Amino acid sequence: MKRHVYELGYRSDSRRVATIRGRETDSNAGRKPLLVSIVFITLCVSSNSLLARSAPSTSSPYIATEEFRWSNFPLKVYVDMNDWSTPDYAVATREALDDWVKGIWNYTQTYNDTSLPAINYLLYVSDVNATHDYDVYLTFTADNIPPNSNTVGLTTYSWDALTHNPIGSITINITTVSATATKLFVKNVVMHEFGHVLGLGHASSSATSNGPELMYYTSSKNQIVYPSTLDVYGLTMLYAGKFDQNVQLPDSIPYVMLAEGAILPPETNFWEDYRPYFPILGILALIIIAAAVLGQLTKEKRHDNVLEPPPPPTPDG
Repeated sequence: MKRHVYELGYRSDSRRVATIRGRETDSNAGRKPLLVSIVFITLCVSSNSLLARSAPSTSSPYIATEEFRWSNFPLKVYVDMNDWSTPDYAVATREALDDWVKGIWNYTQTYNDTSLPAINYLLYVSDVNATHDYDVYLTFTADNIPPNSNTVGLTTYSWDALTHNPIGSITINITTVSATATKLFVKNVVMHEFGHVLGLGHASSSATSNGPELMYYTSSKNQIVYPSTLDVYGLTMLYAGKFDQNVQLPDSIPYVMLAEGAILPPETNFWEDYRPYFPILGILALIIIAAAVLGQLTKEKRHDNVLEPPPPPTPDG
């Protein structure tokens, strides 16, 4: 079984830097690999972050995809309200998941991309509508979350390496600093961790053209964050079968947060858009021409077949 741990580091000037110290262990060296892998992804808070990871050769923003995807929706999300939570945190969770659904809808409608499945969810809250049958288990902790003392969110999951289906439920842990965290902070962390639940890794850029990047290694306490075009495009690639890859956003799609409201359409070429329809249009034109010619020939044939009326009789004499 392989284990990957993503941690946050500090520079000497105390500015937080998103560094990756990938610790990978393999307990099956020399044997066939297991079909299950486990990944821990952490999220930390920062206002000034740098990325230390191998990147594609171009400067376009990219996002990593994981090695699993869901085959059935809606996802059943269970929120465990404990001593380190407030009713606002349940509301924040619902709003975070709603913003994912809205962001995906905004993207698919703007770019006419129907390749993604209908991603939606059912929300269960302990002591309200609790269930033992869930896909995602979300709970709150008082303070620190291992493996790093500065971790504010942790998502843990495993999957089948052959089918790429998640195995069991995915667990999300969020620190609330003994229930003193703001509703907005909890919402932002939940939204980030739910991106991992859907199968996304981390993004290479800390900001879009109109706000923070949701799936960056660090999160904001005070800024409103939404999924970005990069995040949803990454999902379209993942659910098309591009597992464990760094997916770049095409230049034709603006890199923006998918806030409520319309966003700019992609840059496209008119003839490129309609080129697939040219054969159909040509066939329709031939049919119309053939119908017109046939109609004219039929009309002339009918005219030839009409008998001239006999002349009127003339009087004798």
